Amino acid sequence: MARVVVDVPLAHLDRPFDYAVPDELAEQVVAGCRVRVRFAGKLVDGVVLELAGSTDHTGKLAPLAKVVSPEPVLTPEVAELARSVADRYAGSLT
Repeated sequence: MARVVVDVPLAHLDRPFDYAVPDELAEQVVAGCRVRVRFAGKLVDGVVLELAGSTDHTGKLAPLAKVVSPEPVLTPEVAELARSVADRYAGSLT
């Protein structure tokens, strides 16, 4: 299971969403990599914040659609800094 922050401009959606990792993408998906996910009926960009073994979501998880790049582009330290700046200045993580 991948926790993904999706690149959408709506402030009320500024949180991570959980997605299933298909077997064919499992070796490529790492924390910090860029992905494409289906969100509100459209394919949008996102970044994997972390890989987790469980989720609080009670329904079926949508799968990741594509790994754009398996190379990590977002480190945990930069993600934490971006979250702090977004919270302080009423912005969004993306």
